[in-house]
Amino acid sequence: MSESIEFDPVDRVTIGAVGPPGKRVFLLQATNAGRILTWVIEKRQAVALGVGSYELLTQIGEHEMIKEILGVGVLGSYSDEFAEAMKLSESDAAFRVDPESLSMGYDEARELVTISFAEMLGEDQPGEAATVRLWLTHRQLAALGIQALTVSAQGRPICPMCGNVQEDGHRCPASASNGHATKG
Repeated sequence: MSESIEFDPVDRVTIGAVGPPGKRVFLLQATNAGRILTWVIEKRQAVALGVGSYELLTQIGEHEMIKEILGVGVLGSYSDEFAEAMKLSESDAAFRVDPESLSMGYDEARELVTISFAEMLGEDQPGEAATVRLWLTHRQLAALGIQALTVSAQGRPICPMCGNVQEDGHRCPASASNGHATKG
């Protein structure tokens, strides 16, 4: 039987990366009532959480991320205090997140955002995947979104056409399909 985890609401949530660019491991971490859990995510998932946070907050009329980007928000995302608050705590990863399972939603009645995901199981792992649901305030989501985009931007650049990491000699499959690939 798989474990179902729900932090309702989270006390703290962040994204970080460990290791040098090109070999970084991205981590999503949440805290609830003194319990710290960490999950391995892909860079694409970190970017998706950052972009999704912005889009969801904009849809519900909460513009905290825009204010932060402009340097006038209450989170102080350009401050040392924000950077310190968003650091990962020491914790082993519980599991790798299945990229197809990551979703975000909004509970209008509670004015809370949910982030849900499941464990990635290998072919040799029988059974049901563990699931996680995190409940966040608007402000926590704004901080997570900013942190996700900040951490993602510190590594290798992402191709805006295909979403893959741009390595030396990057051949974008998106531009190849429309005849704009570089000749090699």
